[in-house]
Amino acid sequence: MKSALYVTTKDFCKRARFGALLAVGTLVSGPLLFLIITRLQGLNFDYRKQDMFAYHFAYLGVSWIIFLAVCLHALTGCQKICLGLPVPSKVIATWLMLATVVLVIVLQLVTNGAYRVLFFDENWLADYWPLLGPLLFITTLILVGHYIFWSLYAPSFTRVAFWITLIVVMFWWFISRYYPNGYQAKIVPWSHVTLWEFITLQLVSVAAWYQGTRAFAKVRSGIAVPSPQWQQMQVWWNALLTGAIPESTPIPLSKRTSLARLHWRDSCHRAVIIGGTLFMISVLAVNLTSRAEFGTSLSRQVEGFVIVTMVFSFIAAVIVALLIGEGVSASGRTEMKRFLAMSPLSDNDFNATLFWNMIKACVLTLLLIQGGLILSYAGVMFLEGPEIFNGDLNWNAFAGLWVKYTIYTVIGFWIIVANMISILWTGRTWFYYTMIGVFFGGFSLFMGLASVSNRFFRTNVIYSYIFAGVLLTLPFLIVGGTIAAYVVAYQKKRIRASTAVIASLLWLVSSILTCYFKHPNLSRIDDIIGIFFIPALLVLIIAPFATIPLALSWNRHR
Repeated sequence: MKSALYVTTKDFCKRARFGALLAVGTLVSGPLLFLIITRLQGLNFDYRKQDMFAYHFAYLGVSWIIFLAVCLHALTGCQKICLGLPVPSKVIATWLMLATVVLVIVLQLVTNGAYRVLFFDENWLADYWPLLGPLLFITTLILVGHYIFWSLYAPSFTRVAFWITLIVVMFWWFISRYYPNGYQAKIVPWSHVTLWEFITLQLVSVAAWYQGTRAFAKVRSGIAVPSPQWQQMQVWWNALLTGAIPESTPIPLSKRTSLARLHWRDSCHRAVIIGGTLFMISVLAVNLTSRAEFGTSLSRQVEGFVIVTMVFSFIAAVIVALLIGEGVSASGRTEMKRFLAMSPLSDNDFNATLFWNMIKACVLTLLLIQGGLILSYAGVMFLEGPEIFNGDLNWNAFAGLWVKYTIYTVIGFWIIVANMISILWTGRTWFYYTMIGVFFGGFSLFMGLASVSNRFFRTNVIYSYIFAGVLLTLPFLIVGGTIAAYVVAYQKKRIRASTAVIASLLWLVSSILTCYFKHPNLSRIDDIIGIFFIPALLVLIIAPFATIPLALSWNRHR
């Protein structure tokens, strides 16, 4: 039994180590880089204790999400091994819970220790950054998470309602620890855990452990099944996601159309439903609930609505890119999905089919999110009455604002989705990590060189040249990489010469016009740097027309 648990722990730690290092590095390097940037700019923020509580809650939220995601990734990776071990179910489930709790506590202690060395004073625990209470709470939350994770194999509407209620009550209880005198009173740190608080957390932990071991035993024995009502809901939901609704009269389709429909049902339809519908509802809810924060005038609310819509569109772009990008590769990314790789189409027809599906998904998602913006305006009119439009709103300014932010949203959405998909459609995990490492490594190198040059050459004119040279490396790399991609794609006959010529002309004309109107006078070094960054940003719009065909061909013929 000891050897089996040792193998399980080793496999769990092996799967979690990269994510754990990346998580701690991100949580520490992010605030550190922000501090370096502010010091380089000569800024010195005077933080108050209330501000530190805001940072404390932000850290707790971000760190808990990241650390729990690392544990979930490791847990899902080794659950097949755990289900087949010749060990009692209660022992395996308890061991997994213990490994997860220890991992999260160690990561929290390492991160908080780094914060103490880099940012905090000796009174941090008592004044503004409590540690013991949040650690006990996250321990209880992990055990509850294990119970929910294994119970997800046998869901029902009653259990889901209970889980949601339990999580909401737990977080309400946790927030109330910082307001012992009521929510109207001043916030205080949860520095001292009382006996009743400790007993409450332990009772919930024991109950979650017991239910989690029972749920794991049911999963292991194969008797964990969803309720009939939940199974019927799954049938309806899968039909909605895939669009697999039987047609009354079958129509013969061409090979390319058949592939387009299969690929759309497999990944694109789901991306539109989740990225479009979900974020349309989010835009509508956030706009209507936060309109008082934007100001009392309608013009301020309109500007706030379009900014919120743009931010949610960029978040939706990441979700859509992940869903569509991961949809072409089989489990484990060992190969392209068989129905795609073996489709009776040439590479150019195959690439064009998937490319147009991606464009269709982007357009539908953006239209749904913009529908949320329009519904926000309709909701304001419904809540305030039509006389609100007789106020301070300038219709010409409103139309110009909407057009401007819509253009920004469309360009940003396309850049994020298309370039992420061009990486994900390669189907190679090492390539993903290489791109992530190049990005963070280049950013860290830039910050380090900027810090060194600022320290030694701040008063010298050579500082400006060093800083500008380092800063201009990025746009030259982006433009050079795009040109190389077009050359390789043309040599491999993945694109036509007309495609490269049209893309080049559009890029040159848009870059010249944007630089002319954005930086008409090159009197400052910022303007000179700007005329290099604008073409680099615009070249990302046309880069996917060469990189996506290369990625698909590379993945299809591995």
